[in-house]
Amino acid sequence: MTMLDRMRRHKGWLKWSLGLVVLAFVFLYVPALVQPVPPAIGALDDVLAEVGDQDITVGEFQTLYRQQLQNYQAQSGGQITVEILQSMGIDRQLLQQMIDEYVALQEATRLGVTVSDAEIRENIVSIPAFQQNGQFIGEEAYIQMLRLQRPPITPGQFEETVRRSLMLERLQSALTDWITVTDEELEREHVRRNERVRVSTVSFRADDFREGIEATDNDVAALFEQSANDYLVPEKRRLRFALIDIPALRETFTPSDIDIQAYYDNNLDRYSDPITLRASHILLRTEGKELTEVRTQAEEIVTEARGGADFSELARQYSEDEGTKDAGGDLGQIAPGQMVPEFEGAAFALSQDEISDPVNSMFGIHIIKATEKSGGTTQQLDAVRDSIVDLLKQETADARATALAAAMAAEVTEAADLDAAALRRGLEVQESGFAALGEPILGLGFSTEVTTQAFQLEEGQIAGPIQTPSGPAFVTVTEIQAPYVPPLEEVRERVRDDVIRRKAFVTAQERATAVAAQLRRANDFKAAAEAEALVVNDSDLIARGATIPGVGLNIEVEELAFSLAVGETSGPVLTGNSAIILHVHEHEEASQADFRANLEQLRNEILADRQGQFFAAYMENAKTRITININMAAFAQAIV
Repeated sequence: MTMLDRMRRHKGWLKWSLGLVVLAFVFLYVPALVQPVPPAIGALDDVLAEVGDQDITVGEFQTLYRQQLQNYQAQSGGQITVEILQSMGIDRQLLQQMIDEYVALQEATRLGVTVSDAEIRENIVSIPAFQQNGQFIGEEAYIQMLRLQRPPITPGQFEETVRRSLMLERLQSALTDWITVTDEELEREHVRRNERVRVSTVSFRADDFREGIEATDNDVAALFEQSANDYLVPEKRRLRFALIDIPALRETFTPSDIDIQAYYDNNLDRYSDPITLRASHILLRTEGKELTEVRTQAEEIVTEARGGADFSELARQYSEDEGTKDAGGDLGQIAPGQMVPEFEGAAFALSQDEISDPVNSMFGIHIIKATEKSGGTTQQLDAVRDSIVDLLKQETADARATALAAAMAAEVTEAADLDAAALRRGLEVQESGFAALGEPILGLGFSTEVTTQAFQLEEGQIAGPIQTPSGPAFVTVTEIQAPYVPPLEEVRERVRDDVIRRKAFVTAQERATAVAAQLRRANDFKAAAEAEALVVNDSDLIARGATIPGVGLNIEVEELAFSLAVGETSGPVLTGNSAIILHVHEHEEASQADFRANLEQLRNEILADRQGQFFAAYMENAKTRITININMAAFAQAIV
């Protein structure tokens, strides 16, 4: 699954909320890879959405929005830009997920679901990220890990996240624990997933039978009269808009040498190869021991190691880190932020093969050896100057666009305000032609966000700032063209082509019916088909959901393939503009041994799916009992 696929699937009721606990410690911020997230505007305490008796503020949304953008960028190595994420509607998806969570939490409260402080604590200490050698890392290290997140998280914030997650988990359990799956249902599902067939197909495409077919004027008139609504011209709207063109703003700014140097100096980490470090250590625990004695022992081991003794053997002999001593103290690759600060500072200061002095940490006293070390080189300014210029131009353009959008949003509350506000800022007010929902807009290109909002406006109303591929825009509707059925003369050629296509399809069906009768009588399907100059498409053994050669993905043909007996040939099956004949060569039954071996795994999978579907349906119904209001103006400003 690609990164984009994961992003598209990053939605749903309970899964999203529970995932926040994981997100905080799996998707660590990687500064060298993540592109800057544009600053948001709007008062942080402005209400973005009202969900029953609770409010979602701009600040809450922006915090999660920036976290999500940074997480996605970090996972993709910075390859997925903010613009891509916004075009995919991550902002809208996230707001909907926040609303869903608030609805679910209110439903949990209504049903009396609670979580105690003790349960929250028990859950936190069991999170693997907070454990070392199966034990909780301690309060100080826990707080330090929260501080390392981007943005930093307070214990109270994280514990509230855990509380919400546990409440939602408990709510789902309370609502779905009654759901069961019988063994008979599991066996049917096992068969459905695991039986295989090997088939051949021949196709009769309507397009192959168009030659020689005519469409008379009477045919055209009759089809148009019968199917006039098929040629309906959808509602279209004409827009006036002011676009804050970010690419144009870029070209108005040239960074100075001072700006370039300052950026380079302040961001040297971006132009440096990261230090990669592999290290080993010997840990001497201090708990319950005399510190000076442990310190003396550590110094003796350091002397021995620096004197030429094998560090791995010393680790096996002396180390009290049960997780690494048998591996000679090997910790593997160490990334910045992974270890406690005292250990990390000492380890990264070592040269390759150098052995540290004794290092104190909350875990005891460490003796560290850098076994592999590379990186740390920095590109010179001249080599990266052009990229810095591009980045500064983009950052400046983004900032100017954000400021312009904020200023205009404060002034433009109705369509009559647009011209004056645009003129004061040197912006051109443009007019588009008529465009239907989902069509490109003259002057704005293809902007789903613009057309979606434009089709929610009444004539004379204004929306903005709306994010477009070129920058924020303010849009008003000047004219609405109602949907209509055009006269025949306007669409005559389309109708004529449809007449020919329909006649060709009938001819294809007739030919398929005649050939199917012949192939059913034949002993050798393939030979008989080829004798009729037909192309035979052969499959390997395939399961349900697979592509059928010559057909593609088609549920009707698939079900027919699994219902026919071996050696049986079907009659014509109509698919789109083709008629398909199918022959089954082999049918492999699902293994009963595999069924018995995987019974519980399958049961858990099917049960989870059913419970998820029921829970989602229940919560959608719960949403109808709660008043939900979204402040679209605040939302538009929050994501600019």
